[in-house]
Amino acid sequence: MLRISAYAIATLALVQSAFAQDTTVRLGLDWGYLPYHAPLVIGMQEGYFRDEGIDLRFEPGRGSATTAIMLGESNYDIAHVNTTNAAVAISKGVPIKTVAVYQTKTAASFIGLADKVKLDGVDAVKAYSIGSTPGGSDQLSLRIFKAVNKIGDNDLNVVSLDANAKQVALLSGSIDLISGDGFAYAAIVRGAGKQPALFSLADHGVPLLGFGYSVNKDFAEKNPEAVKGFLRAVKKSWQTAVADVPAACEKARAELNLTHSQSACEDYFSGLISLSVSPSDASWGQQTDEMWSKLLGTLSEVGEVAPGYTVSDFYTNEYLPQ
Repeated sequence: MLRISAYAIATLALVQSAFAQDTTVRLGLDWGYLPYHAPLVIGMQEGYFRDEGIDLRFEPGRGSATTAIMLGESNYDIAHVNTTNAAVAISKGVPIKTVAVYQTKTAASFIGLADKVKLDGVDAVKAYSIGSTPGGSDQLSLRIFKAVNKIGDNDLNVVSLDANAKQVALLSGSIDLISGDGFAYAAIVRGAGKQPALFSLADHGVPLLGFGYSVNKDFAEKNPEAVKGFLRAVKKSWQTAVADVPAACEKARAELNLTHSQSACEDYFSGLISLSVSPSDASWGQQTDEMWSKLLGTLSEVGEVAPGYTVSDFYTNEYLPQ
């Protein structure tokens, strides 16, 4: 009878581990590389994903709505997307599920120049021209803002602008306000030597959710441990990045070739952090029926989600770090 010593078994296990294949995880991003993608650079450089047995591959996206659809088509395994866009995709039958939401307050805002506009209430907005991108997430938030505040279609002066033209129009004075992520455009305005005026839609009845992570349902069912490992690693990556924003920006600017200056990167990233749950908090990523019911109810009111939905079809907390 062949006898194998405990030492030999342990050695064999180590050898097998050394040659074990990491699970490749394809991560789709919401947009082109931006300062808040810095945690991914941190996690790759520090080996957080490798320690979880994950070979992470990530690439820029072309908007959360597009990335969510591509995730459902198995072009990605996991995606970093705006949760509102993920919700709309799920309601239309795209086979994805949200597994973590870290930005629980939408950044959707109207942004103007402080010396040109006074944004002291809903009625004040009616006096200004607003640049908005057709088909963009800012247009959806604008529709919801109008619905919840009982504003008629002709009560706002909305001007269609390409996403890349909005900041130029604002800074040049050809438009009074633009709609979009407040922290992002505020950083751009300050970077131009001006002071921004912000009107947060979340403070005026718009209960949209911001960024989080969604998974392809088939991938998650076949690779549950990979999803759990990814979320553990990405949470740790966020912890390290938030603890030293300047260092995170330095690394992101170098690795992702960001066009942002160091100060603009720090401003931009810090703005998103201020709207997000701390990655050191035990509740990081956690979702509730209440938050999803508010989101889906609002989306249903404006015709983005059909009535009769089941909240549990949209999200799960089962993969979150314990």
